[in-house]
Amino acid sequence: MQLRDTTHFTTRFLLPIVVVTGITILALAGFLAWSAQRIDDDALAREKLLLERALQEQKSQMYIAQEELAVWDEAVTAVETGDLQWLVDNLGVYAFDFYGHNRSFVVDNALKPIMAIRDGGQVPAKSSADAIEKLAPFFEQLRSLDTQAAISAYNAGVSDTLPQAIDFTLFEGLPALVAVMPILSYSGENAPTVGEEGFYISVGLLGDELAAYFGDQYRIDQSKFIEVEPPADTDAVLPILNAEGQAFAWLTWQPERPGARLVGAAMPALLAALAIGIIIVGLLLRSLRGALFQLQAEREEARHRAQHDPLTGLGNRALFQTRLSECLNAISEGEPRLAVLALDLDKFKQVNDTLGHQAGDELLVQIGARIKSLLGQDDTLIRLGGDEFAIIQPRINSHEAPQALAQSIVEALTRPISLAAGKATVGVSIGIATAPDMARNETELVRFADDALYRAKNGGRNRYCLYSATPANEPARIDTQLRDAFAARRATA
Repeated sequence: MQLRDTTHFTTRFLLPIVVVTGITILALAGFLAWSAQRIDDDALAREKLLLERALQEQKSQMYIAQEELAVWDEAVTAVETGDLQWLVDNLGVYAFDFYGHNRSFVVDNALKPIMAIRDGGQVPAKSSADAIEKLAPFFEQLRSLDTQAAISAYNAGVSDTLPQAIDFTLFEGLPALVAVMPILSYSGENAPTVGEEGFYISVGLLGDELAAYFGDQYRIDQSKFIEVEPPADTDAVLPILNAEGQAFAWLTWQPERPGARLVGAAMPALLAALAIGIIIVGLLLRSLRGALFQLQAEREEARHRAQHDPLTGLGNRALFQTRLSECLNAISEGEPRLAVLALDLDKFKQVNDTLGHQAGDELLVQIGARIKSLLGQDDTLIRLGGDEFAIIQPRINSHEAPQALAQSIVEALTRPISLAAGKATVGVSIGIATAPDMARNETELVRFADDALYRAKNGGRNRYCLYSATPANEPARIDTQLRDAFAARRATA
């Protein structure tokens, strides 16, 4: 009887409970394995996104550094007079100490090396001749007709666009980010003849130091650059591509595996679930929910960083494109409903040169805050890069609204700004374009705003200008004709 009761209990109660428990554990284990893999995949995707942004940030920082050093009246004079010591101190050692450039070179128009700096120390210039000769594509790009036209426009003071050739490539057999920029006059007083400029070359090696920086900055373990393609089954790998889309180096790292860690931590609890299954399952699901929310928060943080400027906290170019597209899609034909204001600070470089780059950064933050205080709730302020800003102003009913805003900004930025290093005074030039009365799409709206900005600068700076299809004054008209002529030449080439 006892055996029968035992068998009945086993058959009717214990066996179903064991089966259900086993199925539940297997289902839960499968669910956890799937969730862990998903979490790990999302974490890996986030890490790849962060590192892609980090490489692009290296390009942006390289452009800013070259703009600060290559566009310098004293640099033009030093090249012309052969003042090697000045070039070494200001374009070589300084570039290494402040920007971390591993190699810096100055060459004349015939590409003959004048100065060579390696890791902060001067080396014979002729020792770099072979390596510089292999940068021929960079110099060909800077000697094109388009580039010559851009230099002419800059020397004439009608454009702030600086030509630069920059790309990831091999330098001296090592993976590197290489940038070349012509040495130009900031004031225009001693501008070299177009086509006869010297060149400033900056090289940032993709080596252990940069990999360690990425690891520390983005909490990536065991990051390193390698020159041999890793096996196809390697998960955490990011190819370094040149302008032609060819991979010549790879960035690898030990991926973060929050999902795998979660399963390992939960395994003892899963074994204990045989006794207290419902409680353990509830705790595990709660823990899993917390992990998913944490991952979502990290993804949102990464998305926020991808669309905002780290210095000022303002939106960046990616947010500008997204917001502009949304606003254009929300308007209909007729009266002006959307305005874009293109802003460019006047005399900003003088602040950097006189008070230092830290003061320049502080100035940009205060300017962003001062402009933002003048905006409406629906307006969006963007820092495009350097000292260039843009404003998207939706829901307008006439041209008066953006013009009033532009006038307020001009007046606000003419007031001195107190910095830690002293007081600074800058100005701002603003170009305004509206849609749909002026522009039919994003490209036209941005181009018209830029055109109006050039007119504002050409008309005396520290002012705003509303886009008009009528010809500008003679210098601006000639500049436009030159750009159109080169565009037509390129289209028929």
